[in-house]
Amino acid sequence: MLLYNSVIKIIILVMLYFALPLTAAPLINNGSEEASGLNLYTAKYSVLRGKKKYGRATRKLSKNNTSYSLSFNTSASIFFYSIDTSEISNFLWQDNKVALLSYKGKDSRTFKKDKHLQLNFDRNNQTLIAKMNGDISEQTLKDDVLDPLFVFEMLRLDALKNDGFSNVKQLHYTVYDTSGFKEFNFLNGGRVTIDTPLGELNCIKLSRIRKNSTRKTHIWLAIDYDYIPIMLLQEHKEEEVATLLISSIEKH
Repeated sequence: MLLYNSVIKIIILVMLYFALPLTAAPLINNGSEEASGLNLYTAKYSVLRGKKKYGRATRKLSKNNTSYSLSFNTSASIFFYSIDTSEISNFLWQDNKVALLSYKGKDSRTFKKDKHLQLNFDRNNQTLIAKMNGDISEQTLKDDVLDPLFVFEMLRLDALKNDGFSNVKQLHYTVYDTSGFKEFNFLNGGRVTIDTPLGELNCIKLSRIRKNSTRKTHIWLAIDYDYIPIMLLQEHKEEEVATLLISSIEKH
C-alpha cells in the first residue's frame, strides 16, 4: 500500500508540473525571426522517475488556414489509476510576433471530476475571458499575458531572438492559469551538454524560481534543435520527483 501511494503521488506531481507548463515552441526557419512562417513538428517524451517509465507525452505544432495550433497531451498510469491531460493553444504569427487567440485544457483522473479551463483573448476589447469548470470571468487583458501552455513557447522564441540568452540572467513572464494571473520567473544556468535518446545535446539550462517553496523545475533547451525543451526535472527538497525526457522529434 505504501508503494502504491508513493507511485500515485509521483503520477499526480508529474501531471501537475509537466502537463500545463511545458511547451516545446515552434521552430523558426534558420533560427531567425525573419521567417515567413513557423516550421511544424511533433515531439514525443517519456515521463520517468529514475529509469522507470510512468507515462508519455506528445507535443505537436500544426497550421490552419490563417493560424497555428500548439497541442500537448500526456498520459500516465499505475495499476487501475490513471491521469490524462490535453491542452491546445491557438495563435497568430504576424510580423514575426505571436498573438494568442484561445486556450483549452482538460485534466482527467481516476476517481476525480474532470477539470476544464478555457481562455479567449479578445484583443479588440482588451478582455481576457476565462471559463473554469463552468464559471466565467472577465479580466483586463495585459499585452504580454500568456496561457499555461504558451509560456515555454515564449521562452524558446525569446532564446532564438536573444542568442540563447547569452547575456540574460533572469527571465520574467505573466501567465493566466487556474489561480489567475501569476508570475513565472526563470534563472539562466548557462550552457551545458546532456545525454539524451537523441544523443549528446548542447543545451541552455533554465530553472524556475518559486518564492517560499521547496519545489524546483529545471528546463533544458536544446541549442541543436532550435531551443526545443528536451528535458525537465522536477525536484522537491533537492530530490527528484519526476523527469520528462525527449524520445523523438519529427519535423513536418
